[in-house]
Amino acid sequence: MPRHPVSMWPVCLSLLVACGNDGAYGSGYYTDSYGSGLTGNSGTDGTGGTDGAPTTGAPPPETEDEGDFRVPKASGKYVYSASQTTDSVAVIDTSDLVIDVVEVGQGPTVVEPIPGQAGDAGSVVVLDQGSNDVAVLRTSEAGATTVEIHKVTPGANNLAVSPGGNFVFVYHDVDGTEQLGAGSDQELSVLDVAAGTAYEMTVGAHPREIVFAPDDSTAYVITAAGVNVIPFATLGAVGKPPLLPVVQDPGIDPATLEVQIVAGLGIALARVDGEPWLAVTQLPGGELTVLDLPGVPTDLDVASSGEFAVLTLPGPGGSRFLEVPLPLGPGEFAVHDVPGEYVGLASVAPDGDTMLLYTTVNPFALTQAPASDLPLYDDHGVYLSSSSSSSSTTGDDSTTSGTGTDTTTGTSSTTASTTGDDGPPQADPRQRITLARRDGDGWDLVTLFVEVPIISVGIAPDSRNAILVHDGHPVRTDDRWSYSLFDLTPAFPLLKRQNTEAQPGPILFTPDGGRAAVLLRDDGLGVRKVDLVDLGNFIVEPLLLGSPPEGAGYVDPTEKIFVSQQHPTGRITFVDPKGAVQTVTGYVLNDSVKD
Repeated sequence: MPRHPVSMWPVCLSLLVACGNDGAYGSGYYTDSYGSGLTGNSGTDGTGGTDGAPTTGAPPPETEDEGDFRVPKASGKYVYSASQTTDSVAVIDTSDLVIDVVEVGQGPTVVEPIPGQAGDAGSVVVLDQGSNDVAVLRTSEAGATTVEIHKVTPGANNLAVSPGGNFVFVYHDVDGTEQLGAGSDQELSVLDVAAGTAYEMTVGAHPREIVFAPDDSTAYVITAAGVNVIPFATLGAVGKPPLLPVVQDPGIDPATLEVQIVAGLGIALARVDGEPWLAVTQLPGGELTVLDLPGVPTDLDVASSGEFAVLTLPGPGGSRFLEVPLPLGPGEFAVHDVPGEYVGLASVAPDGDTMLLYTTVNPFALTQAPASDLPLYDDHGVYLSSSSSSSSTTGDDSTTSGTGTDTTTGTSSTTASTTGDDGPPQADPRQRITLARRDGDGWDLVTLFVEVPIISVGIAPDSRNAILVHDGHPVRTDDRWSYSLFDLTPAFPLLKRQNTEAQPGPILFTPDGGRAAVLLRDDGLGVRKVDLVDLGNFIVEPLLLGSPPEGAGYVDPTEKIFVSQQHPTGRITFVDPKGAVQTVTGYVLNDSVKD
């Protein structure tokens, strides 16, 4: 999914705590340099509709933000909160709110949990940006914390921990909040946690993400130049790990490139804005296969299991999505129609059998004949249409490289969808969302009307519910902002819209999918609250906070949601499963107050 530079309070769904990452795939990266408008690609069928239909060029790029928040993190029964001003970390026992403050290096910022701790014990790694080191904290079930300090490459602003907790990558994320300044963002350190040894190496330009193999054997560093493959068994001998390109043309602008790593299979998937193909690269071998597509995709998503990928091909009179089985067969993929809908983004649920199709752009508003938008606030709630997607399987439409010879075989077999040149102006497609549920070899489609355009969606870890975040009304009113709760299970899905006083910020799902927390903040209006959502009955309980919320998390052993807040001496509010609320304040100064 596309990834964009993060603001301090982004308009997005930030799934701060969801289900555990099984390492089957990585979320990849994407950045764009486009403004509004259609991107022209002469001769390219970018509509996603019927081949040969009139086209205005490639569909406009979609926008799908991801959050990155420096908030306290949980490990075991403990919450760890770093303080840059006091060079310390507060260790909060969530069972009784006893707090221990421990000293670390200078300017601690990023905190990441280290998996694999016994019982309710906790462990985290903390990036000390002021002293160019990391602190490894280990807290026993009895509450005693030890600290180890390890020097790392200067200029780092992010951490990535392997799923087994054995290795920590310390690197400069090009999309991070701090700019590097003098130096190079291509240098990083890999800490062997057990041995306490840090290995330094150089990777491709502008690293954006680290993805790990599920067996903790290999790391894949996604960069603007390609993917570096780092086997942990040979860390001591790796100074410049192999860099593998993920597209045939190394001159492609990386700002137009979206990359997904399917770590469980050791492959990289890549698409480029305006191009009707998908590139598949074997890692670490480097063999690159180009799969020709029947249109220009605007999004690439991978199922949590790593068993298939989805590409969306939007069109003004109807869209399609491609289901690509993984590992890649002999150029085969299934084509599924979404009749009458413009969908440019796909969000696949963790179960792999549910998917949301939607768009964050209105291409019809960019044409010479402006569309008549549906009213943002209508008297009726939901319009529903239902259909089943048709599908076809292509032949061998692939180009394979890696041996020095490019060979193309076969032609694309597509299912036609009518684009339509006549008829009334199109309504804003951002006010519609299509729920796709697997039905044998196809998908059953249900399309609903939503009153306000969608800007992002998130699906709960149990795949039963979703939260849609809506765009704000241009007129400042008490109900200018909103989000919707979406039940994905019944034949006729329930959609409940919740109006808010502020723009919805980070959103948390508990790992079981039973609860959610929506952070709301507007410093100008004095809004500082969190909506506590029961996803079983869609009842929302607002909780007023003493300070502006910054982020949220979840503590599994005590089943508590916590909300960190902007406060000069530190403030965190805890909410247990029954709704009981406790707040600690002042732990930065080692002078905590509970209320």
